[in-house]
Amino acid sequence: MSLLKSAWEIALEKTENIEIDTDKIRRDNLIDEGRRMAGAYLGELDALLSTLESNFEKKSEIEKPLIKKGLALTVLANIALPQGDDYQERVVKMQHIAALIDKEEGESVELLSQIGTFMGKYLDSRDNLLERARAQYKPLFDQKKQQMEAQYGRATYSSMEQDPEFIGFLQKNYNQLSTQFQQTLNNAKEQLKENWNIEK
Repeated sequence: MSLLKSAWEIALEKTENIEIDTDKIRRDNLIDEGRRMAGAYLGELDALLSTLESNFEKKSEIEKPLIKKGLALTVLANIALPQGDDYQERVVKMQHIAALIDKEEGESVELLSQIGTFMGKYLDSRDNLLERARAQYKPLFDQKKQQMEAQYGRATYSSMEQDPEFIGFLQKNYNQLSTQFQQTLNNAKEQLKENWNIEK
């Protein structure tokens, strides 16, 4: 008899005593289903709130808390600093989902409304920062332009947006602004987690 066991035999021995936790699998599947429901509603332009509500109402009272957890996790994952004005519709949809999670009178609907307002302030601050940065950098840019024209007969950059120094200056300021706003947004997300009893 061979002293060496085949990899197959070793694998069988290791898996003999493994028990499948069917309750955990069922819970995870329901949370994932809640995530998919919220993702479909947030991600599809023509998604109807009535479809989301109908799919939620079909669930049993035992299943609903796990579906709600999946819905909540998706909302939390979708809260981020906006890049453009299309964030508003997304925030409204997140409020609809929040109303399913803890009803219209729940704190989360109001908190998401405040988050939406905050996102608007971020975009305004970002636009204002660009204007302030241009005004602040313009004397330096004009001086550099004159020096280049004197030295080479023409300026290398026709606008500030082409100047690597200006781009670096602007990026540094954008990063500081984003960091400040992101911290406040993170605090709001933590408050939502607390409202929805989601572990940190």
